[in-house]
Amino acid sequence: MKRFLILILLFCSLPTMAQSRPTVGGEFDFVMYLVGRGMKEDAVTAVKHTTLIGDSIDFLKGYTFYSARLLDSAAANFSKVGEESPFFDEAMLFAALSNAHQGLYQRSEESLLRVSDGNAQVLNLRRFEQAGILLLERDMGGFDSCFALLDTTDFRLATEAADLLRVREEMAERGRRSPWVAGTLSALVPGLGKVYAGNLGEGIAAFLVTGSLIAVTAENWVKEGPTNWKTIAAGLLSTVFYVGNIYGSVATVKVNLRDYNNRNDVQILYDIHIPLRAAYRH
Repeated sequence: MKRFLILILLFCSLPTMAQSRPTVGGEFDFVMYLVGRGMKEDAVTAVKHTTLIGDSIDFLKGYTFYSARLLDSAAANFSKVGEESPFFDEAMLFAALSNAHQGLYQRSEESLLRVSDGNAQVLNLRRFEQAGILLLERDMGGFDSCFALLDTTDFRLATEAADLLRVREEMAERGRRSPWVAGTLSALVPGLGKVYAGNLGEGIAAFLVTGSLIAVTAENWVKEGPTNWKTIAAGLLSTVFYVGNIYGSVATVKVNLRDYNNRNDVQILYDIHIPLRAAYRH
């Protein structure tokens, strides 16, 4: 019922729209209003029944789908917007961001290459978004080169630019932690690899448990001999814990690094998004 009423309002407003703005008017503003109010499902319904044609509907669909997190559809519609459209640069920037959310970085870069460089502010937004995408790709050299060209005094992206630089520096530091180094350290001293991975408590526990089992094995070896069942049982158990400690240290670094990278990807995408929304308000 709610969607039915929305469609009635949409079509009833057509005459006044046509008089005021023949290409972009009431229908466009109405859908943008729904998006702005967080009524994303209603906006998707409305945009599917709009009478707008050409670049306006391509952009409107792209923006609506992007807001509804229908990123594949958003990127496809943004990419249809023609170069002569007043929405072209905005569409390409949002198309790049839609593809970046899906991990399609090559498509993102292709969209950014289409953005015109005649406007200094738009060019700065393009460079900022490109820097963010290079950081998503973990191309630190490319990020540094692109970031160096940015005008970070632009109020629309100053805060987010500083945030990207912080993330880049943290990544460089965190990226030095190697799973194989963690495994080697744990092979030398049980638990040391987990300390290296940043888990001090687990490292101490692994050292105490594995070290105790090795000590028991050594004691039984001396007192009972290598063929005694106590020595064999303690030896097998200490071996299991020793190998498990090495494997656990390697896995810990990998899992921590994966989770850390996922959190950073979310942060980077958010930092790219904010300046675009600030620059293009509908």
